[in-house]
Amino acid sequence: MQKWYGLVRRVIRELQKNSLRDFIRKVRFYSFGRGKMLWALNHEDWQQKKERAQKFFAEYPSGSSQDQSHIVFIVPGTWIAGGIAVIVRHANLLQSRGYRVTLVTQDLKESFPWYAGQAVPVVPIDRIWSLLESGIDILIATGWNSAPTVDLLPAKRKLYFVQLDERRFYAHDEALQNMVAETYRLPFEYVVMAHWMQDWLRDEFGHEAAYVPNGLDTAVFRPVEPVEPKSARPRVLIEGPIDIPFKGVAEAQAAVRDLDCDIWMVSGRGTPNPEWRCERFFERVPIDDMPKIYSSCDILLKMSTVESFAYPPLEMMACGGVPVILRVSGIEEYAIHEENCLIIEHAEEATAAVRRLLEDAVLRKRLSDNGLKTARAWEWCHSADAFEEVLRNK
Repeated sequence: MQKWYGLVRRVIRELQKNSLRDFIRKVRFYSFGRGKMLWALNHEDWQQKKERAQKFFAEYPSGSSQDQSHIVFIVPGTWIAGGIAVIVRHANLLQSRGYRVTLVTQDLKESFPWYAGQAVPVVPIDRIWSLLESGIDILIATGWNSAPTVDLLPAKRKLYFVQLDERRFYAHDEALQNMVAETYRLPFEYVVMAHWMQDWLRDEFGHEAAYVPNGLDTAVFRPVEPVEPKSARPRVLIEGPIDIPFKGVAEAQAAVRDLDCDIWMVSGRGTPNPEWRCERFFERVPIDDMPKIYSSCDILLKMSTVESFAYPPLEMMACGGVPVILRVSGIEEYAIHEENCLIIEHAEEATAAVRRLLEDAVLRKRLSDNGLKTARAWEWCHSADAFEEVLRNK
């Protein structure tokens, strides 16, 4: 742990001493601890490092010799997260369509136990040499910490699947924000899953990104047998990692604690504060079990301030519930205020919005019916078609 903190301090000191322009030329790739890939700075030019890497990898093919294209996604880890779930889904869809696909994990684990039906081969990054020997046709970064890896390794094509401006994760850490920003300057092909990101990458970094919409498994996310039948007393669901402040779980709890409803909570990380009111709590729920929880509740309150798309409100719609959503980037892809949900502009409006739904069953029914229609339009096949077009059009 002391080594980790020392490394971070070194990075920050170097960033303070050097201009942002010089950053990418002084970045070095490290493997640390459980194989998590970190960036650290040294006194070597990044372009020289790339040239040495190219010489080192010269003996490896820059593409597969097989008829099938070999596509490799580098993912940050195997934990439960919406962004990781999207990548795993894309990998499986491409494999089902005849592509040779591999998932490379940076946490050195070899499975996604929470993802039902995962059939794509998984290789920890410390064993990536076996993939290099057979050749990689398309190498895909899926987050800022995998981008430098993709930049160094040989492949015919290199893509960056951007699901968020990840600087938002580090609102109080300018050094990390700068590090993330530099990855968006790398010379890759860019792919995004929301229209706002196309505009952002074009305006700030000059990239024309391909749009591959997210999808929803409507065979899984649909009204199902609930964990507990609904009753005359409405039930409000609060979803999100409790120990990640920008997910707004504490704010959501405060907004509904005095309302005449039952409160359920589901979290992938953290447990409820003992002082919170919570009738039922679910932790680290596998994706296929979430519809049972959604189908047990009437309203979802989602108050995250950092999102790229925000899946839970769409999933709630698919299961017949009504979301109340704090306006955040990405929800405009599917959420329409007063048509399939209620959108609030400020956290202070949450209590009134939820109370309105609790007291107006007719409004809840209308928004629920429209939400079901919205969800049915987000089939994964449309997303897979768009991704295949990106892979073919080069």
